[in-house]
Amino acid sequence: MYLNLPIAVVMPVYNEQDHVKDAVLSVPVFVDLIVVVDDGSTDATLKVLSQIPDDRLTILRHPVNRGVGSAIKTGYQHCLTTSAEIFAIMDGDGQMDAADLPKLLDRVINGADFVKGNRFLDASIGRMPLLRWIGNSILSRLTRAACGIRGSLDSQCGYSAISRGALMQVDLSSLYNRYGFHNEMLFLCRNAGLAIDMVPVNTVYRNEVSHINPFVAVPTILMLIARGYLNRLLTLRNRAYPERTVPEPVSAD
Repeated sequence: MYLNLPIAVVMPVYNEQDHVKDAVLSVPVFVDLIVVVDDGSTDATLKVLSQIPDDRLTILRHPVNRGVGSAIKTGYQHCLTTSAEIFAIMDGDGQMDAADLPKLLDRVINGADFVKGNRFLDASIGRMPLLRWIGNSILSRLTRAACGIRGSLDSQCGYSAISRGALMQVDLSSLYNRYGFHNEMLFLCRNAGLAIDMVPVNTVYRNEVSHINPFVAVPTILMLIARGYLNRLLTLRNRAYPERTVPEPVSAD
């Protein structure tokens, strides 16, 4: 538990036999449940997972690859059947620093509904390869403008935390199943009037192999951003209640 609240981590994985064990074992001890969703891996990922000695671990599997968004949805749906009150997303490739998790949880506890990690707010952003920095920066700026979010945004960062109450207001079935899920999740939370916040997180790159084809993913994400913007305009036109804002943290002074 974290501050007397049960915590679950959802970890989507696909062909991460070299990294998934370290990723699972890095999850802090205060996390009560780790739900790893093997999204149709064709390597030894499932075998490695089955040998991890952690009683918190639940392994779910898609027989075929359905996409990172689908894996996250499967994990979320399982978590909703448990007693967990806050659900975090951590990737199975080790690119999310477990030491950052308390920052995300603190912001949910302090009033945010949905919190995203933001690598652009951390000095370690310099570790991101230049081409990825350019691509992430462009997609993040477009998503921020279309979504109507003030301040910096790292739309492609999957590190996030959401409260049980907020997740129950989101129509998971409507979300995109592949890379682009994180963009749609932002739009869905905004259109639901949920309070969204960002926290700086560490940028981690090792020897991971990306499973993303930019020639497919980028046009798809651009389409999702355009669709999200149009849906947001319709939502604002019909909105009958104000959007929630996140209260500023209380100073200890």
